[in-house]
Amino acid sequence: MVEMFKIIHKSVEKITIKYKEEIRRYNYVTPTSFLELLNLFRKFLTEKRISQFKSIDRLKNGLDKLNGANEAVEQMGL
Repeated sequence: MVEMFKIIHKSVEKITIKYKEEIRRYNYVTPTSFLELLNLFRKFLTEKRISQFKSIDRLKNGLDKLNGANEAVEQMGL
């Protein structure tokens, strides 16, 4: 993960140079922008984890319902 963030930050620095040459505008890549990248990643990671936990809960509930229905069908057959 550390390497990935380093690569992302360095690639933005390179593109900033190209941006300055083509558009003649400055874009500053600062330590603060790196920290913002980390915070954004943490936010997305948290959202994904919450989403996955909700999906897991829905699947568990569905399996419980299927198991309950299976038991009910078995009892009817006896």
